[in-house]
Amino acid sequence: MIALAEEPNGFSDFAFGESLAKLANGAEPDAGLRNALTACLSAGIEIVSLLPEWVELRVPSDLVVISPLQQLLTQLEAGLSPEVSEAISGAFREMICNAVEYGGHLDPAALVEVRLIRLKHAFICRIKDPGNGFDPSSLDHAAINNPTGNPVRHAFVREEKGLRGGGFGILLVSQLVDELVYNERHNEVQFVKYFSN
Repeated sequence: MIALAEEPNGFSDFAFGESLAKLANGAEPDAGLRNALTACLSAGIEIVSLLPEWVELRVPSDLVVISPLQQLLTQLEAGLSPEVSEAISGAFREMICNAVEYGGHLDPAALVEVRLIRLKHAFICRIKDPGNGFDPSSLDHAAINNPTGNPVRHAFVREEKGLRGGGFGILLVSQLVDELVYNERHNEVQFVKYFSN
């Protein structure tokens, strides 16, 4: 189901908003948005709400959804500086991959909820996975818990546990965005990236 509303005030210079306003009025969206929405639907992504400032999706826990989601996110980032867009895209990719892989266990029947909100001075992303969450203090295989003075300890822990290389995701995201907050269970994350006009 796609829920559309009339064009809100203040989005006249926002390409994504203009495209959605055209959709709401029965006109054709621009090619970029049309292609992004088609790719999302083809990947099994359910579009719950689609407004210029609020996009809400239900996403199968399958890595095939990552590319179409990034394509849609690119449309939502229209008009932002390259630095802000790259930060949002990088943070989103890391958090959605974690939700799909660890929360949804790569089971396409397990749905991840995604909400992307574009405000006048900020971008907000909320991702909630169907998993049980995690205890952040138990992530000895993640760079976020490396002791001071030993920035690569987690790499040795990962090797001992037979895990693939990596473990920098949460640390990287915390550096890319302005606010990063989890719910109590840690199966829901929200990040905020501020920007100016």
